[in-house]
Amino acid sequence: MAAIAYVGASATAVVAGTATLAQIATVAAVGIGAGVGSMAVSKALTPEIGSQGAAVRWEANPDAPLRFPFGRVGVKGNIIDAAVYGPDRMYVSFACVVGAAGPIKRFVTFRAGDYIMSFNGAGQAVNEPYAGEMWLSTRLGAQPDTALSLPSELKNGAAFPGWNSGRKLSGSAAYLVTLGENSKRSAYDGKIPAFLAVIEGLFCYDPRLDSTYPGGAGSCRLNNPATWVWTENPILFGLKWALGLWEGPNGKGAPQVDYQVGGIGAKVEGIYLPSFVEAANVSDANGWKAAAWPSTDDDKAQVLDGFLKAGGSSYAEIGGKIACIHRAAPRAPVFTVTARDTAGPIEIDTASSKLNRINTIRPRYWSEAHEWEMTALPEVTSTAWQEEDGQGVAVKRTRGADYTFVTLPKQTRELASLEISNSREGIRGRVPLRPYMDPEPGNTFIFDEPDFALSDLKCIVLDVEDDTENDTVIVTFETETDGKYPFAYGQTASPPPAQELDPNDQTYVSPPEAGDWTLAAETLVENGSSIPIIAFTGACENATAESVIFEFRPVDDPPRLWAGAGVEGPAVERKEVGGPITQGTAYEGAVSYRRGNNVSDRLVLGPVTVGAYAVSAGPAARRLVSQSVDYPFTSGATSITIASSFTGVVEGTGSVVTFPAAVISGLANSTQYGVFWKPGGVYEVEAYPAATHMTTGSWIFVGWQATSDGSGGFPTSPPPPPGWGGGGSSPIYEQQVA
Repeated sequence: MAAIAYVGASATAVVAGTATLAQIATVAAVGIGAGVGSMAVSKALTPEIGSQGAAVRWEANPDAPLRFPFGRVGVKGNIIDAAVYGPDRMYVSFACVVGAAGPIKRFVTFRAGDYIMSFNGAGQAVNEPYAGEMWLSTRLGAQPDTALSLPSELKNGAAFPGWNSGRKLSGSAAYLVTLGENSKRSAYDGKIPAFLAVIEGLFCYDPRLDSTYPGGAGSCRLNNPATWVWTENPILFGLKWALGLWEGPNGKGAPQVDYQVGGIGAKVEGIYLPSFVEAANVSDANGWKAAAWPSTDDDKAQVLDGFLKAGGSSYAEIGGKIACIHRAAPRAPVFTVTARDTAGPIEIDTASSKLNRINTIRPRYWSEAHEWEMTALPEVTSTAWQEEDGQGVAVKRTRGADYTFVTLPKQTRELASLEISNSREGIRGRVPLRPYMDPEPGNTFIFDEPDFALSDLKCIVLDVEDDTENDTVIVTFETETDGKYPFAYGQTASPPPAQELDPNDQTYVSPPEAGDWTLAAETLVENGSSIPIIAFTGACENATAESVIFEFRPVDDPPRLWAGAGVEGPAVERKEVGGPITQGTAYEGAVSYRRGNNVSDRLVLGPVTVGAYAVSAGPAARRLVSQSVDYPFTSGATSITIASSFTGVVEGTGSVVTFPAAVISGLANSTQYGVFWKPGGVYEVEAYPAATHMTTGSWIFVGWQATSDGSGGFPTSPPPPPGWGGGGSSPIYEQQVA
């Protein structure tokens, strides 16, 4: 037991960076990574720590998880092999891995204790206090890569036992540091300095730099890691994590080729790239950056959430695909919602936000200036928020928040401010929409319905749920206040007030809007007489209206009372008023809507001036009651043909008239014509409704005939009712078209 206790104390000292050479020798003697027994001891003595904390701890753990450096990070690494060797056991070497799924971009600096060391081409330290007594070799983790090289200038040709060119670490960024003690044991004072390597980590795929992606420009390709770029964009880190981290000789890190070593591992088809592109653009515009050192021990979903949080975004699913919603910049509304677009009642929750909202955050971020530790910042708050929550008295509602992958204090404060503002959005709810609306998480929209309490409020779609049984989509939404962004970014001094519901007057009925209805003076022709009328034309756009009220009055001074013209259902599109109309008079019209016992304001139209009454000088055109040829006409694109003569009996007189064969040409195509005959004269045609010929008694109306469109098509006529035979002798059908 005493031996185990000593080994444990030695390993603890190594990890802490305070080990003596004797303790290093002890740990090396039990064989780091050399057997199952030593692994068990090492695992038992190594505390379980979070990945970000582990970045500044030196581990000697053969069971350590794989870690993946993103952005600029300071790490000590995991010792995969160590040995004390050489004459008088004066040398000690450590091989340490700092990241998997390489290559990384570069090793920026290497620090021993409080000193940033510089090394020559042979890897030997050239500056004090360890000049000539420290050696460093690094590998970026290329796929494949070569083994870490050993120093060649050690006394008596001393070499790291068991280390050779076969110890390749392909895909793993690593360093090998060797310390040499002098004969006086004064180079290191018998202790190992704490090491820290600052590295720029993994490369990432950026769709914006891929010309094969819509809107992209550049040579970056997902299937070719050699074209990937180094970045500090947190959203691109999230995309890389979602795609997974891969190693292997074929894909060299390309997704879905060799074997996955970290991340989620979704196929690109399962990721909604436009949402990541949009959020990445916003992060760049805001100057936001991130750094991280997550591991295979970390919850994959939590890591993705951490990356997205660093970019002011949150996880979402769009069409069953991995996506993100940024709330880091104002969005333009994508659509509006009216009553016609809804498929049921709107559920609104206004109480939870007042209970759960906060007004103060104590933020922490991952600070390079503080040895890559989570570091506290001053509280982020606003007196306006505090007084609002205390009803005039400043009251703090505080919460701590870690921005684990954020490395900039300004960015941390901005994200904290946005998090507070989002918690204070006053209204959240659910609304069933018609499927044609096709909303997506992240879309913003406006309720454009005066009868809604939510009218004119801007909202953001948080989630979309398909209700296939009822053929609707259920949208979870929250109000979205644009003013929170300039406040978070220091562009305004005070936060905006939260959006609130407008009181809804249940007696109020939205009136017709300008353009919904028009008023025109028209003339009807009946049996040769012209009758002046006024006509309302339009559509009811108020989805809650139960009826449409039409009124009119002659223009006068003072104005007369409105006269009723009728009440119609909300589907009405035309209303004619004729009987009470006085010829040659100017009239106004009015349209209003009714719901229950409540009536909207009037939409006043006009004025318009109607024409005069006119009576035909003679009887209307005469018709045939029977004829010897049922269908005497054929037609082409520009002509109507009566192929052979036929006889017909004229209504009223009973006289028999013979109609000659003829061709009527020079006509317009796709047009319905009335065909007329004057005894002793010729055929004439007139386009529907043939008002002139129909009101002249000297003409005999033979029938309707349409010209073709030149390709065999004819104007479509309404189907006749059962038994209808037209205006002449049965079975001829008079084509009445409007």
